[in-house]
Parts: sequence; structure tokens; C-alpha cells
Amino acid sequence: MKEILSTYPVAVWSIVSILLAAIVISALWDKVKWWWMNTWYSFPLIGHVARLSRDVSIDHQTGAFQGDLKLCRDYKKFIQLRNEHDFNEKISYLTKAGDLGRSGTPIFIWLLTTLLVFVEAMGFSYVLAGYTIPGASENTQQMGALGIAFLISVLLVALTHFSGHELYRSGKIKQARRSWLDAGRKHDLFTREVALATPQSVDDQFPIYTQLVNRVGAHPQYAITIATVIFVAVVAVGATFVRGKVLEKMLTQEVAGLNLSQAGSAGNGELKLDALVLPAHDQAQVQDSKDKVLHDTQDLDRSGGWGTFIVLAVIFVFLQFLGVLFGYKWGFAGKQSAAAFQAIGKGRFTSYEDVRAHYRNVADAAQAQLSSLDQRRQESGSSGTSSAAQARKMSFKDFMDRERNEDVRDLNSQHQHTQAYKPVPPAETLAAAPATDAPVASVPESEDDELARLERELAERRDAAQRRAKIEQMKKELASLEGNQP
Repeated sequence: MKEILSTYPVAVWSIVSILLAAIVISALWDKVKWWWMNTWYSFPLIGHVARLSRDVSIDHQTGAFQGDLKLCRDYKKFIQLRNEHDFNEKISYLTKAGDLGRSGTPIFIWLLTTLLVFVEAMGFSYVLAGYTIPGASENTQQMGALGIAFLISVLLVALTHFSGHELYRSGKIKQARRSWLDAGRKHDLFTREVALATPQSVDDQFPIYTQLVNRVGAHPQYAITIATVIFVAVVAVGATFVRGKVLEKMLTQEVAGLNLSQAGSAGNGELKLDALVLPAHDQAQVQDSKDKVLHDTQDLDRSGGWGTFIVLAVIFVFLQFLGVLFGYKWGFAGKQSAAAFQAIGKGRFTSYEDVRAHYRNVADAAQAQLSSLDQRRQESGSSGTSSAAQARKMSFKDFMDRERNEDVRDLNSQHQHTQAYKPVPPAETLAAAPATDAPVASVPESEDDELARLERELAERRDAAQRRAKIEQMKKELASLEGNQP
């Protein structure tokens, strides 16, 4: 890696810059797509508006220009066809799950956590590579160190993130249980699991803690947290132990090398100093002084090395704690809160009015492009042809109204097919069913039919109640008349 960086620095930094730009673009992909589409539509000569202005073909179903429909469809991609009730249902789910205001983990947090853990893992993966790949060359050991660092980083980032998420979710459940105990256990803590597709008003009559448990779960879990603590402790202690052994090995090799050099220089066992042969007593004193200096140096190296390793181990543990903290701060406790968050625009909209404001912005931009397209078409003379004269001008609002109507018709058609393929109960089941005075309604084919059936039933029950009240009144009047007779 060092050789490549020193040989091709421009290419390496170009690749790094491209990767960073790709990361930024992916994080802001929605805004980038919007900017790019508007820019490309308005681009002179070769832009979409310039190209579509030359297309005067007409759609036979709507009677509008194909270019107008193409432009409207492109801008429709930035609008979610969602009604206010559906939006409020997602908000209600997030609120009852305790996740309103939270978001998923940002991309830059993932990158920061991964980078920090990878740098820390590289510090001891190189030491481990010498023992995991014994006898290998320097390049092979470096590649092995990178591989070990990558594996450890992936495991640590995943474990710490899910551990933080688990602690957040379990904390929510424990808080709900505490509120349930404080309330005196008046009813069941968990009543039913409420999915995102279920009407969120099904448990409005229950306390807030029951609503939360119905969407988050009733039992706290700490399996991932325990596994993370064990893994972090093993890596921290193991890496420190291996580093210490490598330090001891270096100090031992240093003493052995010094002894060998002294033995080779002594020759006949006598110590020479400035070409003079010292007496045996003086030689012993000099040797003792050298041994003391060597031992003191080794003690300093040993204590300094172990102190450094302990500090690195503490830093490593706190980095993992930071990963757990990131997992605790971001993420959702509800089982389907992530889907609800995705459905309301990833936190972009806090109310349905924000959805409407976004729709108006997109509609205004699309209508401006339609006006520019029509003006280009008139300037080029394309609108003067016989076929273009018969074309129907369609605004973006007309297009969206048509799309909504098509969506409603498609939904009703799906309901009709669903009802048509429903299994019919056997005849003996129908025969055994108890008879009731209430009118038997046919199976509804759509939401409109269901609403009409309910209105008919309500009107019939109201009429029946009025008839019964009138009969009771007549009975009272008849009894009163009979009582007044002589």
C-alpha cells in the first residue's frame, strides 16, 4: 500500500476523492436526483424540454401530447400518492411505539464508527498476523493484518450497533413495565400485537404503556449485549496480552544480541577499553555497570510499553462504548417503526401540511416546465400541425387528478377480485348459523359498497327503533283510554 501511494499518489487520491463523492451523493441522493432532473430538463438544445418540444405525437387515451405526459410522469416520481388518514396512521404508530422524532443511523455515523474501529483494529491486527501467519513474508503479513482488521471491525461495528439498539428497546419495555406496576396491574400489560397495517385506534382505550408494548414487545432482551461485552473483553485482553508478549520477546532478543556482541568483542574473555586490558576486578565492575544500565533500560521499556498497551485497551473499550451509544441514540424500538418512518418520507415530513407543501413545490416546478415546453413547441411551429391542433392541453394538476382516479379504480378492482376469490362457507355452516332479526347484507365489493351497507343498516335500525317507540306510545295511550272507561 505504501509503495502504491508513493508511486501513484495522484491516482490513489483521485480514487479516494471519487469514493468520498459517491458517499456524499448516496447520502443526499433524493436531492441530487431532483437537482439533476430539473437541470437536465432546462438544459438548452439537448435538454428534455428541447427534445420533447419536437414530439407532437398524441396519446389516444387522454388526447394530450406524449411529451406532456412524459414530463408529468417524471415529476410524479417525486410525489407520494398518500392520503391524510394513511399519513396520520404512520404518525400514530410511531407515537405509540415511542419512536416519534427518532431516525435511522446516518451514513456518516456508520462511516465514522467503522473508520475508528478499523484504525484501532489495525494497531493489534499486525501483531496478531505474525502469529496467525507464522513464517510468512512481510507483504503476506501485511495483507493478513488488513484481513484480520476488517473481520474484527465488521464484528465490532455490528455487535455494538445492535447492542445499543437492544438496550434502547429493552429500556422502553422496562419503563412500560414500571408504569404498569405503578398503576397496580389493573389489566394485562400486553393485549395484542398491533401491526402497521392494523388500524391504530384498536387500543386507544388502553394506557400508553400498553400501546407501547403492543408495538415493541413485552419482554426485554440482553443476549446481544452480553455477547458484545464478552467479545470486546476477549479482544481487549487478548490484544493487550499478545502485545505484552511481543514486547517481552523484543527485550529478550535485545539482551541476547548484546551478550553475543560482547562475547565476540571480548575474544579471550578479557574486556578491552581504549586498547588497554583492564584488571579482572575492574572488568567485573564495568560489566556490572553495563548490566545495571541494561536492566534499568529494560524496566523502563517494559513499564512504558505496558502502560501504552493499557491506554490503548482503554481507548479500544471506549470506542466500542461509543458504538453502543450510537446504536442507542439512533434506530427504532417498534417492530415496524422503520417501515413507518420510511413511509412518511424518512422524517422529512412532520405533518400532513408538510406533505402538501412538498406537493405544491413539485407541482409548481412541473407546471413551469410544462409551460416552457408549450412555449418551445409554439416557437418551433410544431403546435401548428393538424394533429397538434387537436391535442388537449393538460396541466400537472389535471394529470395528478387523473392518476388519483386511476389509483382509486385500481384499488376497487383489487377489492372486487379479493371478494370474488374469498372461500364460500359450507352449506351446513350457513344452516347452523342462528337466525337474527337484523337484515342480512351481501358481501361488499369495495370500500364504497361497505360504507353504503353500513349506512343502510344504520337507517334500518333507526327506523326499527322509531317503530318500536311508536308502538310503545300507542300501547300507553290505549291503556290510558281503557283505564278512563267507566
